[in-house]
Amino acid sequence: MTASRQKGKSMKQRIISAVVALALLAVALFCYNTIIFNFFIALIGAIAVYELLHSTKYVKNPVILWVSCLYALVVPFFETLDVKNIHVYVTVGYFAILFTILLKCHEKVKFEEIAISFFISLVVPVAFSMTILMRDYHEHGIFYTFLVCAAAWLTDSAAYFAGRAFGKHKMAPLISPHKTVEGAVGGLLVTTICYPLFCLGYQAILANMGVEIHFNWLIVMVLGLLCSAAGMAGDLLASVIKRQTGIKDYGNIMPGHGGVMDRFDSFLLVAPTFYLLIQVIPVISYV
Repeated sequence: MTASRQKGKSMKQRIISAVVALALLAVALFCYNTIIFNFFIALIGAIAVYELLHSTKYVKNPVILWVSCLYALVVPFFETLDVKNIHVYVTVGYFAILFTILLKCHEKVKFEEIAISFFISLVVPVAFSMTILMRDYHEHGIFYTFLVCAAAWLTDSAAYFAGRAFGKHKMAPLISPHKTVEGAVGGLLVTTICYPLFCLGYQAILANMGVEIHFNWLIVMVLGLLCSAAGMAGDLLASVIKRQTGIKDYGNIMPGHGGVMDRFDSFLLVAPTFYLLIQVIPVISYV
């Protein structure tokens, strides 16, 4: 197969996977205000944890691997389930299981394996669960979740096309040789410009429903810029891990894109950044 045909096949796979992913995202957002959305986030988080621990060979013990994935499945339900201190009980139980395995299998299991498992299985699902916190504690949570998705995916796409069209200067050649400074600037600019446009659309939709809201437009643009930068940082972080472990992709669940982590790596920093910013910055006010 020639290089052009391989490239065409790869692009076709990417488009098909992207369409399927967007369809699944539409279903998830349709169920946003139900516990089904929690299950969606839990599944994404658990798969991402599995890929980070298994594909990288960070964890070789199967019991540690599956216990970590199980914990990742539970994390998105901590705030939704009305059980006092459930996150403390479950986390302490998970911690105890890991160290029991370490004590029992200390000749084969290294402490580093335990530490990495605990860190990744906590950080990854917590980052994804920021969208659930937006739903449960913010009136406009579904729109905020949309903006998180936009910052992650729009920045990536805009940087890709800007880099192909204008890219000359490598941004981080030892981490991700195909990323360019021009592509990064393009990604930042497009997301920063599009954030106010998305907000105008949301404002118009609510106005048609008889609800008047007001956006702080300067804050909206700053939010878009910072979340776009966070998305790039998350992408580079995932690339560093792949470089250090010698893998090309985290998985093959999404043909043309790789694994879940290959598609959602930007979310690891975008979702927490967005959530923390809206806690201290008034983005939406009522007229």
